[in-house]
Amino acid sequence: MAKKVYIISDLHGHYQVFMKLLEKIQFRDEDDMYILGDVCDRGPQSLDIYFEIFKRKNIQLIKGNHEIMMRESLLRDNDTTTNQFRMWIENGGRKTIDNYHQYLNKKNISEEEYKQVRTAFLADMIRFVNDCPSFIEVVMNKKKYVLIHAGINPEKGLYDQTEEECAWMREYFYMSKGLAGKTIIFGHTPTCFLHGEQIFDIWEDPIFHDKIGIDGGLGSFEGGQINCLCLNDMSITTIKKAEVYTQNENVS
Repeated sequence: MAKKVYIISDLHGHYQVFMKLLEKIQFRDEDDMYILGDVCDRGPQSLDIYFEIFKRKNIQLIKGNHEIMMRESLLRDNDTTTNQFRMWIENGGRKTIDNYHQYLNKKNISEEEYKQVRTAFLADMIRFVNDCPSFIEVVMNKKKYVLIHAGINPEKGLYDQTEEECAWMREYFYMSKGLAGKTIIFGHTPTCFLHGEQIFDIWEDPIFHDKIGIDGGLGSFEGGQINCLCLNDMSITTIKKAEVYTQNENVS
């Protein structure tokens, strides 16, 4: 069976949804998967997703704005007085901080030991985010695709984009013409905003026909879902949040 190439985005700590998706698509070692950023924050198990990525050579993360916010705060040792820390917390970073405190066993080891393991852990996370690309270009069935978290500044060429533009762009990008001869696949903006109604399915640009939005609102909406696009045949697999969690579970 030929290798399949899958694209997902904006998991936001929902490890159980991610694992259910891998099972549903029967993801194999021979396949490839690209995650278009925002693995962390808002959901309960960000680190479990990162660890799953670490151990699988066939999953590539493209950095999103939440990875950047996390990195900028960690670089400042989570100093609560900094704008970077406050911005991260305002965007769901507390769930990730609680997650790594639990992972590092903060309550059960000495303060000195905790400082040592924390320093090493934060350095590893910073290095990992730095190593993640801001975009990737792929070719499938003779069609060219750009995989990116948020989008591009339409006034600039692809290789002139800044890290921030790739991770933060919204309306100016998706309301403008994209790149000649290429389709941009992006996350960041939940597709309900692109559709203009409470629909979380994949969005295809109806005007320029050069963009595909795949963020199903998993991190922000109770009715959200993960959208998985298979580039080989453009088929779509979805997992709704409600399929995985019971009503009593706190997964926001």
